[in-house]
Amino acid sequence: MKMKNLHKLPIEYLWEGLVLKDNIYDSTGYTLLIPKGEVLTGEKLRKLYNFNKGDRNITVHEEGFYDIIASEHMLPEKRQELLEKLSGYSSLTDNVNGMLHNIDIGIEADEIDKLVDNISDKLIKIDPVTIFSCINFPRPMDEGLQRHSLNVALMNALMGKWLGLPEDDVRTLVLAGLLHDVGKTKIPEEIINSPRRLTSAEYNIVKLHPVFSYEMLGSQFGETVRDIARHHHEKLTGDGYPDGLKGDEISLLTRITTLSDIYDAMVAKRTYKEANLAFDVFDMLYRDEFKGLDRKLVMIFLKNLRKRYVSKKVLMSDGKIGFIRFIPGNDASHPIVEQGERLSQTDDNWYCKEIITM
Repeated sequence: MKMKNLHKLPIEYLWEGLVLKDNIYDSTGYTLLIPKGEVLTGEKLRKLYNFNKGDRNITVHEEGFYDIIASEHMLPEKRQELLEKLSGYSSLTDNVNGMLHNIDIGIEADEIDKLVDNISDKLIKIDPVTIFSCINFPRPMDEGLQRHSLNVALMNALMGKWLGLPEDDVRTLVLAGLLHDVGKTKIPEEIINSPRRLTSAEYNIVKLHPVFSYEMLGSQFGETVRDIARHHHEKLTGDGYPDGLKGDEISLLTRITTLSDIYDAMVAKRTYKEANLAFDVFDMLYRDEFKGLDRKLVMIFLKNLRKRYVSKKVLMSDGKIGFIRFIPGNDASHPIVEQGERLSQTDDNWYCKEIITM
Protein backbone atom coordinates (compact mmCIF):
# COMPACT_ATOMS: atom_id res chain seq x y z
CA MET A 1 0.00 0.00 0.00
CA LYS A 2 1.35 3.45 -0.90
CA MET A 3 2.33 5.63 2.07
CA LYS A 4 0.69 9.05 2.54
CA ASN A 5 2.40 12.44 2.87
CA LEU A 6 5.44 11.43 0.84
CA HIS A 7 7.59 14.00 -0.95
CA LYS A 8 9.47 13.21 -4.15
CA LEU A 9 13.18 14.06 -4.15
CA PRO A 10 15.92 13.60 -6.80
CA ILE A 11 18.62 11.10 -5.78
CA GLU A 12 21.25 13.74 -6.56
CA TYR A 13 20.08 15.66 -3.47
CA LEU A 14 21.33 12.90 -1.15
CA TRP A 15 24.94 12.64 -0.04
CA GLU A 16 27.33 10.07 1.38
CA GLY A 17 27.35 10.16 5.18
CA LEU A 18 23.72 11.31 5.54
CA VAL A 19 22.10 9.73 8.60
CA LEU A 20 18.54 8.97 7.59
CA LYS A 21 15.86 10.22 9.96
CA ASP A 22 13.18 8.67 7.78
CA ASN A 23 12.65 5.69 5.51
CA ILE A 24 13.52 6.06 1.83
CA TYR A 25 11.08 4.60 -0.67
CA ASP A 26 11.22 4.21 -4.42
CA SER A 27 9.65 6.86 -6.67
CA THR A 28 6.24 5.16 -6.45
CA GLY A 29 6.18 5.29 -2.66
CA TYR A 30 5.46 1.56 -2.41
CA THR A 31 8.87 -0.09 -1.94
CA LEU A 32 11.10 0.54 1.09
CA LEU A 33 14.68 0.98 -0.13
CA ILE A 34 16.62 2.05 2.97
CA PRO A 35 15.23 2.17 6.53
CA LYS A 36 15.62 5.18 8.80
CA GLY A 37 18.59 5.29 11.15
CA GLU A 38 21.07 3.97 8.60
CA VAL A 39 24.06 5.93 7.32
CA LEU A 40 23.92 6.52 3.58
CA THR A 41 27.17 5.07 2.18
CA GLY A 42 28.54 5.32 -1.33
CA GLU A 43 27.54 1.72 -1.94
CA LYS A 44 23.95 2.40 -0.86
CA LEU A 45 23.78 5.44 -3.14
CA ARG A 46 24.91 3.27 -6.06
CA LYS A 47 22.23 0.73 -5.18
CA LEU A 48 19.62 3.48 -5.26
CA TYR A 49 20.73 4.48 -8.76
CA ASN A 50 20.73 0.88 -9.95
CA PHE A 51 17.38 -0.02 -8.38
CA ASN A 52 15.51 2.87 -9.92
CA LYS A 53 16.84 2.07 -13.41
CA GLY A 54 16.86 5.58 -14.78
CA ASP A 55 14.20 7.06 -12.50
CA ARG A 56 16.20 9.65 -10.57
CA ASN A 57 13.63 10.16 -7.80
CA ILE A 58 13.02 8.66 -4.37
CA THR A 59 10.33 9.54 -1.84
CA VAL A 60 10.47 10.35 1.87
CA HIS A 61 8.00 11.46 4.52
CA GLU A 62 7.58 15.18 5.12
CA GLU A 63 9.87 15.32 8.18
CA GLY A 64 12.69 13.54 6.41
CA PHE A 65 12.22 15.66 3.30
CA TYR A 66 12.62 18.95 5.16
CA ASP A 67 15.55 17.59 7.17
CA ILE A 68 17.42 16.83 3.94
CA ILE A 69 16.49 20.10 2.22
CA ALA A 70 17.52 22.27 5.17
CA SER A 71 20.92 20.64 5.60
CA GLU A 72 24.08 22.68 5.11
CA HIS A 73 25.33 19.80 2.94
CA MET A 74 22.94 20.69 0.13
CA LEU A 75 24.23 23.12 -2.47
CA PRO A 76 22.25 26.39 -2.50
CA GLU A 77 21.65 26.02 -6.25
CA LYS A 78 20.09 22.59 -5.76
CA ARG A 79 17.94 23.78 -2.88
CA GLN A 80 16.80 26.80 -4.87
CA GLU A 81 15.95 24.67 -7.89
CA LEU A 82 13.73 22.46 -5.77
CA LEU A 83 12.22 25.44 -3.92
CA GLU A 84 11.18 27.11 -7.17
CA LYS A 85 9.77 23.88 -8.54
CA LEU A 86 7.76 22.96 -5.44
CA SER A 87 6.45 26.49 -4.83
CA GLY A 88 5.24 26.79 -8.41
CA TYR A 89 7.56 29.73 -9.10
CA SER A 90 9.25 27.95 -12.03
CA SER A 91 5.97 27.27 -13.83
CA LEU A 92 4.87 30.88 -13.26
CA THR A 93 8.13 32.11 -14.80
CA ASP A 94 7.49 30.00 -17.89
CA ASN A 95 3.95 31.40 -18.18
CA VAL A 96 5.18 34.98 -17.86
CA ASN A 97 7.84 34.36 -20.50
CA GLY A 98 5.21 33.14 -22.95
CA MET A 99 3.00 36.14 -22.21
CA LEU A 100 5.80 38.66 -22.79
CA HIS A 101 6.82 37.06 -26.06
CA ASN A 102 3.24 37.13 -27.35
CA ILE A 103 2.38 40.66 -26.28
CA ASP A 104 2.91 42.11 -29.76
CA ILE A 105 0.62 39.63 -31.50
CA GLY A 106 -2.05 40.00 -28.87
CA ILE A 107 -3.00 38.07 -25.77
CA GLU A 108 -6.48 36.88 -24.95
CA ALA A 109 -7.96 38.44 -21.83
CA ASP A 110 -8.77 34.96 -20.53
CA GLU A 111 -5.09 34.02 -20.73
CA ILE A 112 -4.08 37.04 -18.66
CA ASP A 113 -6.86 36.39 -16.13
CA LYS A 114 -5.69 32.80 -15.66
CA LEU A 115 -2.14 33.95 -14.98
CA VAL A 116 -3.31 36.58 -12.47
CA ASP A 117 -5.53 33.96 -10.79
CA ASN A 118 -2.61 31.53 -10.65
CA ILE A 119 -0.40 34.11 -8.95
CA SER A 120 -3.17 35.04 -6.50
CA ASP A 121 -3.67 31.36 -5.68
CA LYS A 122 0.05 30.90 -4.99
CA LEU A 123 0.04 33.85 -2.59
CA ILE A 124 -2.64 32.18 -0.48
CA LYS A 125 -0.69 28.92 -0.20
CA ILE A 126 2.93 30.10 0.07
CA ASP A 127 4.77 31.79 2.93
CA PRO A 128 5.88 35.30 1.85
CA VAL A 129 9.46 34.46 2.89
CA THR A 130 9.43 31.57 0.41
CA ILE A 131 8.34 34.02 -2.28
CA PHE A 132 11.17 36.36 -1.36
CA SER A 133 13.65 33.46 -1.39
CA CYS A 134 12.72 32.95 -5.05
CA ILE A 135 12.99 36.69 -5.70
CA ASN A 136 16.31 37.14 -3.90
CA PHE A 137 18.20 34.25 -5.52
CA PRO A 138 20.54 35.36 -8.36
CA ARG A 139 18.89 34.70 -11.70
CA PRO A 140 20.31 33.86 -15.15
CA MET A 141 20.73 36.95 -17.34
CA ASP A 142 18.60 35.46 -20.12
CA GLU A 143 15.68 35.13 -17.68
CA GLY A 144 15.95 38.71 -16.47
CA LEU A 145 12.77 40.23 -17.85
CA GLN A 146 10.33 37.41 -17.15
CA ARG A 147 11.62 36.84 -13.62
CA HIS A 148 11.69 40.56 -12.88
CA SER A 149 8.11 40.95 -14.15
CA LEU A 150 6.92 38.02 -12.04
CA ASN A 151 8.81 39.25 -8.98
CA VAL A 152 7.29 42.72 -9.19
CA ALA A 153 3.82 41.18 -9.61
CA LEU A 154 4.33 39.00 -6.52
CA MET A 155 5.65 41.85 -4.37
CA ASN A 156 2.89 44.15 -5.59
CA ALA A 157 0.28 41.62 -4.54
CA LEU A 158 1.85 41.14 -1.11
CA MET A 159 1.98 44.90 -0.56
CA GLY A 160 -1.63 45.23 -1.64
CA LYS A 161 -2.66 42.61 0.91
CA TRP A 162 -0.51 44.12 3.67
CA LEU A 163 -2.17 47.48 3.01
CA GLY A 164 -5.64 45.91 3.07
CA LEU A 165 -6.49 47.12 -0.44
CA PRO A 166 -9.64 45.88 -2.22
CA GLU A 167 -9.20 42.66 -4.21
CA ASP A 168 -9.71 44.53 -7.51
CA ASP A 169 -6.74 46.76 -6.67
CA VAL A 170 -4.61 43.74 -5.78
CA ARG A 171 -5.42 42.15 -9.14
CA THR A 172 -4.53 45.42 -10.87
CA LEU A 173 -1.21 45.44 -9.01
CA VAL A 174 -0.47 41.89 -10.16
CA LEU A 175 -1.30 42.72 -13.77
CA ALA A 176 0.71 45.94 -13.67
CA GLY A 177 3.68 44.10 -12.20
CA LEU A 178 3.57 41.55 -14.99
CA LEU A 179 3.38 44.19 -17.73
CA HIS A 180 5.17 47.29 -16.40
CA ASP A 181 8.45 46.57 -18.19
CA VAL A 182 7.12 45.05 -21.41
CA GLY A 183 8.49 48.09 -23.25
CA LYS A 184 12.00 46.75 -22.64
CA THR A 185 11.34 44.27 -25.44
CA LYS A 186 11.65 47.30 -27.76
CA ILE A 187 15.13 48.18 -26.45
CA PRO A 188 18.07 46.64 -28.39
CA GLU A 189 19.36 43.49 -26.67
CA GLU A 190 22.95 44.71 -26.78
CA ILE A 191 21.88 47.56 -24.50
CA ILE A 192 19.58 45.57 -22.20
CA ASN A 193 22.17 42.80 -21.77
CA SER A 194 25.24 45.04 -21.80
CA PRO A 195 28.16 43.49 -19.85
CA ARG A 196 29.18 46.96 -18.65
CA ARG A 197 27.60 50.07 -17.25
CA LEU A 198 25.59 51.95 -19.85
CA THR A 199 26.76 55.17 -21.42
CA SER A 200 24.55 58.22 -20.92
CA ALA A 201 23.26 57.84 -24.49
CA GLU A 202 22.39 54.18 -23.92
CA TYR A 203 20.73 54.99 -20.61
CA ASN A 204 18.56 57.61 -22.33
CA ILE A 205 17.37 54.89 -24.70
CA VAL A 206 16.54 52.59 -21.78
CA LYS A 207 14.57 55.42 -20.18
CA LEU A 208 12.15 55.23 -23.11
CA HIS A 209 10.84 51.83 -22.01
CA PRO A 210 7.98 53.15 -19.80
CA VAL A 211 6.58 55.05 -22.79
CA PHE A 212 6.99 51.95 -24.98
CA SER A 213 5.14 49.90 -22.32
CA TYR A 214 2.30 52.43 -22.26
CA GLU A 215 2.00 52.36 -26.05
CA MET A 216 2.19 48.57 -26.31
CA LEU A 217 -0.56 47.99 -23.75
CA GLY A 218 -3.90 48.40 -25.46
CA SER A 219 -7.19 49.45 -23.94
CA GLN A 220 -7.98 45.84 -22.95
CA PHE A 221 -5.50 46.20 -20.07
CA GLY A 222 -7.21 49.28 -18.67
CA GLU A 223 -5.94 52.83 -18.24
CA THR A 224 -4.81 52.21 -14.65
CA VAL A 225 -2.38 49.47 -15.70
CA ARG A 226 -1.13 51.59 -18.59
CA ASP A 227 -0.61 54.53 -16.23
CA ILE A 228 1.41 52.39 -13.81
CA ALA A 229 3.55 51.09 -16.67
CA ARG A 230 4.25 54.62 -17.88
CA HIS A 231 5.00 56.14 -14.47
CA HIS A 232 6.75 53.46 -12.40
CA HIS A 233 10.03 55.42 -12.68
CA GLU A 234 8.54 58.70 -11.45
CA LYS A 235 9.63 60.01 -8.03
CA LEU A 236 7.72 61.93 -5.39
CA THR A 237 10.48 64.54 -5.60
CA GLY A 238 9.64 65.23 -9.27
CA ASP A 239 12.96 64.17 -10.78
CA GLY A 240 11.82 60.84 -12.22
CA TYR A 241 10.86 60.02 -15.81
CA PRO A 242 9.27 60.18 -18.36
CA ASP A 243 6.84 62.94 -17.29
CA GLY A 244 8.44 64.43 -14.19
CA LEU A 245 5.39 63.80 -12.00
CA LYS A 246 5.67 64.53 -8.29
CA GLY A 247 3.79 64.02 -5.03
CA ASP A 248 0.11 63.20 -5.34
CA GLU A 249 0.34 63.21 -9.14
CA ILE A 250 1.68 59.66 -8.75
CA SER A 251 -1.02 57.13 -7.85
CA LEU A 252 -0.76 54.78 -4.86
CA LEU A 253 -0.64 51.69 -7.10
CA THR A 254 2.19 53.25 -9.10
CA ARG A 255 4.13 54.03 -5.91
CA ILE A 256 3.79 50.41 -4.81
CA THR A 257 5.06 49.20 -8.19
CA THR A 258 8.01 51.59 -7.99
CA LEU A 259 9.05 50.13 -4.63
CA SER A 260 8.73 46.54 -5.90
CA ASP A 261 10.67 47.42 -9.05
CA ILE A 262 13.56 48.97 -7.11
CA TYR A 263 13.79 46.14 -4.59
CA ASP A 264 14.00 43.50 -7.31
CA ALA A 265 16.59 45.49 -9.25
CA MET A 266 18.79 45.74 -6.15
CA VAL A 267 18.81 42.00 -5.36
CA ALA A 268 19.44 41.09 -9.02
CA LYS A 269 22.91 40.21 -10.25
CA ARG A 270 24.29 42.03 -13.26
CA THR A 271 27.42 41.36 -15.29
CA TYR A 272 28.84 44.61 -13.92
CA LYS A 273 27.64 44.25 -10.30
CA GLU A 274 27.03 41.57 -7.70
CA ALA A 275 23.59 41.05 -6.24
CA ASN A 276 22.88 42.79 -2.94
CA LEU A 277 21.83 40.61 -0.01
CA ALA A 278 18.22 41.12 1.04
CA PHE A 279 19.15 42.38 4.51
CA ASP A 280 21.49 44.95 2.96
CA VAL A 281 18.67 46.22 0.72
CA PHE A 282 16.45 46.50 3.81
CA ASP A 283 19.07 48.87 5.24
CA MET A 284 19.30 50.87 2.01
CA LEU A 285 15.54 51.35 2.04
CA TYR A 286 15.52 52.28 5.72
CA ARG A 287 18.25 54.89 5.13
CA ASP A 288 16.24 56.32 2.21
CA GLU A 289 19.05 55.78 -0.30
CA PHE A 290 16.48 55.63 -3.10
CA LYS A 291 15.19 59.17 -3.03
CA GLY A 292 11.60 59.82 -4.07
CA LEU A 293 9.96 56.66 -2.71
CA ASP A 294 6.82 56.77 -0.58
CA ARG A 295 8.29 56.55 2.93
CA LYS A 296 5.11 55.15 4.45
CA LEU A 297 5.06 52.28 1.95
CA VAL A 298 8.75 51.56 2.57
CA MET A 299 8.20 51.23 6.32
CA ILE A 300 5.17 48.93 5.86
CA PHE A 301 7.21 46.79 3.45
CA LEU A 302 10.13 46.51 5.91
CA LYS A 303 7.94 45.90 8.96
CA ASN A 304 6.13 43.00 7.32
CA LEU A 305 9.29 41.37 6.03
CA ARG A 306 11.22 41.72 9.29
CA LYS A 307 8.31 40.14 11.16
CA ARG A 308 8.18 37.18 8.79
CA TYR A 309 11.93 36.51 8.73
CA VAL A 310 12.13 36.08 12.52
CA SER A 311 12.49 32.37 13.49
CA LYS A 312 13.54 31.40 9.95
CA LYS A 313 16.41 28.98 9.51
CA VAL A 314 19.59 30.43 7.97
CA LEU A 315 22.85 29.00 6.68
CA MET A 316 25.65 31.00 8.26
CA SER A 317 29.05 31.91 6.82
CA ASP A 318 30.69 29.27 9.05
CA GLY A 319 28.67 26.58 7.26
CA LYS A 320 26.37 25.91 10.20
CA ILE A 321 22.64 26.39 10.62
CA GLY A 322 21.17 29.12 12.81
CA PHE A 323 17.81 30.77 13.48
CA ILE A 324 16.96 34.46 13.12
CA ARG A 325 15.73 35.77 16.47
CA PHE A 326 15.59 39.54 15.91
CA ILE A 327 16.13 42.01 13.05
CA PRO A 328 17.01 45.54 14.21
CA GLY A 329 14.94 48.12 12.36
CA ASN A 330 17.91 50.44 11.91
CA ASP A 331 20.49 47.71 11.20
CA ALA A 332 18.69 44.96 9.30
CA SER A 333 21.90 43.77 7.64
CA HIS A 334 23.05 42.48 11.05
CA PRO A 335 20.23 40.33 12.47
CA ILE A 336 20.60 38.53 15.80
CA VAL A 337 20.99 34.80 15.18
CA GLU A 338 20.83 31.80 17.49
CA GLN A 339 23.21 28.95 16.68
CA GLY A 340 23.32 26.27 19.34
CA GLU A 341 24.23 28.05 22.58
CA ARG A 342 25.40 31.12 20.70
CA LEU A 343 23.04 34.10 20.47
CA SER A 344 24.66 37.18 18.98
CA GLN A 345 24.42 39.83 16.31
CA THR A 346 25.95 39.03 12.96
CA ASP A 347 28.90 40.99 11.61
CA ASP A 348 31.22 41.06 8.60
CA ASN A 349 32.90 37.82 9.70
CA TRP A 350 29.80 35.88 10.78
CA TYR A 351 26.83 36.53 8.56
CA CYS A 352 23.77 34.96 6.93
CA LYS A 353 24.62 33.38 3.58
CA GLU A 354 21.20 31.95 2.82
CA ILE A 355 17.71 31.85 4.28
CA ILE A 356 16.33 28.31 4.20
CA THR A 357 12.56 28.31 3.83
CA MET A 358 11.86 24.69 2.98
